Amino acid sequence: MSGQASSAERGYNRKWPHAYFRACLALDYMLPDRAKPIFERIFADYRRVRNKTKLKIIDVGCSYGVNAALLRTDLDLDDLYAAYLDPSGSLSSRQEIEHRTFFHNQGLRADIQFVGVDPSFRAVRYALDLGLLEAGVTADLETRDLTVKERSALADADILISTGCVGYATEATFARVYEASATSRPWVVAFAMHPFSYDDIAAALRAFSLQTEPLERFAQRQRRFSTSTERQAILKAMAKLGMEDRLERTTGYIYASCYISAPPGEAL
Repeated sequence: MSGQASSAERGYNRKWPHAYFRACLALDYMLPDRAKPIFERIFADYRRVRNKTKLKIIDVGCSYGVNAALLRTDLDLDDLYAAYLDPSGSLSSRQEIEHRTFFHNQGLRADIQFVGVDPSFRAVRYALDLGLLEAGVTADLETRDLTVKERSALADADILISTGCVGYATEATFARVYEASATSRPWVVAFAMHPFSYDDIAAALRAFSLQTEPLERFAQRQRRFSTSTERQAILKAMAKLGMEDRLERTTGYIYASCYISAPPGEAL
């Protein structure tokens, strides 16, 4: 979730995710929770269109495997906040076996496999060690190409998702990730926090013969403004881009738009 404020980013590459969740809760970060039913609906559409049951999902900006944890279990984000942040809760910052047991006891779904992409190697390692991710690519794909091993991990994907990295990861990252799995023609479903534009990513995906559509009815709250200065800066940027800012002005929350890219005639 690279699209978080600096307080969350400071806890974003530690061995344990507690500081990360603490910073997210302070900002009432909720996007993965709100995105979960949308992803589940699109996964169902993909299964119907492609006649598939088991899915391989690439999560771009996966952090500690939050999307994988939510989509492979019946947990919601409040459950994770409680588990990590309640002093008497399930997940201390001492025993790794507690964490593995916690998620194992949730009954992780086997019909959805996740591969995480994120430059935060400790966060990805945590999700790998717990079995939330099947594989991980820990690279800054803004600055370098994938290795042969990394490309192999991304091959044969069904859907690429992202809930927080657009604007920090650009079309360079998305093009590199998509190219590695292009032979399977995966769909792409991404949320872009306002005021970040998705136009350049959509253009990059067009080179792979994908059509991108904004799903306006699926726009969701991402998190609260961290400061009044951030609020003013975001509203100013949205006005400059001609973006509708009614929700940001009235609710005190930053919203994220949802986009889906797929081969012509397939999605929704």
